[in-house]
Amino acid sequence: MTTPPLISYEPPPARDEDPLYLVANPGTAEESKYPFFDRVEIGRYHDNRKGEPGVLLIQDTTVSRRHCIINRAPDGRCFVRELSRNGTWVDGRRLVPNIEAEIRIGQVVTVAGRRFVLVGELREAPDDSEFEDDSMTINTSGQTMVTVLVGDIRDYTGMVRKADSATLQESVDRTFQKLEEVVLANGGSIKEYQGDAIFAYWEGETPENHAIRACRAALELNLRVQELAQDSSVWNVEGFPLKMEWALATGLVVIKNLGGDRPTGISMIGEPVVFAFRIEKVADESTGPIVACPVTKEAAIEYFDFRDLGDVQAKGFDEATQIFALLGPKKDE
Repeated sequence: MTTPPLISYEPPPARDEDPLYLVANPGTAEESKYPFFDRVEIGRYHDNRKGEPGVLLIQDTTVSRRHCIINRAPDGRCFVRELSRNGTWVDGRRLVPNIEAEIRIGQVVTVAGRRFVLVGELREAPDDSEFEDDSMTINTSGQTMVTVLVGDIRDYTGMVRKADSATLQESVDRTFQKLEEVVLANGGSIKEYQGDAIFAYWEGETPENHAIRACRAALELNLRVQELAQDSSVWNVEGFPLKMEWALATGLVVIKNLGGDRPTGISMIGEPVVFAFRIEKVADESTGPIVACPVTKEAAIEYFDFRDLGDVQAKGFDEATQIFALLGPKKDE
């Protein structure tokens, strides 16, 4: 029996139009180009699943049978839908399952550690299944280092009690939409919104890398909130000015997609998540709007100034922990 290649692909029939390409191992001797028109699906190789035009199959048990799909819209834009158990990344940002995310020419899709660059023409690229499958996707359950960022609207309980509910909800929705743009622009991912709170995170590479990006995002988010507070087309809750506090925590977590073969969300379990939500409650006028754990501070200290706030006893933690206020970028000497 012939051993299948690590990646196999049968291109769709040719058309009288230019295809797009996924390019694996760009810039190396193993570079491979996979053309597609309307869509390309990435999934796991199986003896009963081969020779399907436009389906790129990877011989790897950590890849789901249907891992992700890239669709090309009539206007030429491309969107990737994440369907897997173990995750799909675009430019290092983990995608939320079953929610389409736009992907642009030159961006990198990562599946099971393999990188595929989306290119628009053939040129050198920059550096529910109908078949039987008795095998299962092997979960990748290891820990990963992340920096968590939690933001909370001040006096939200008072707003819920006294403000018009519809106006409040609309204002929160518009505000979080604007803040999400800042997170994504800084390479972060939104895990979820919890009523008055936004929960974002950065993962992969080195702690220094994602902690620096998260700190930069926190400072930009704080400035953006101040701008939105003055914009009545976004924040329109009479008698309640928009203010938010933020907390950063860096450490190991386990991230998994929820929902088995049909994932619908992301689970993140680890001390940094709990700690970020706890210390966010400490932030006030005296501390400044952004507080951080010691690991975040040490990872980003070369680029940002911090102020020691002393020890705090976070609820549920046995020992007090030193926290810091994030002040801003370091000024040139």
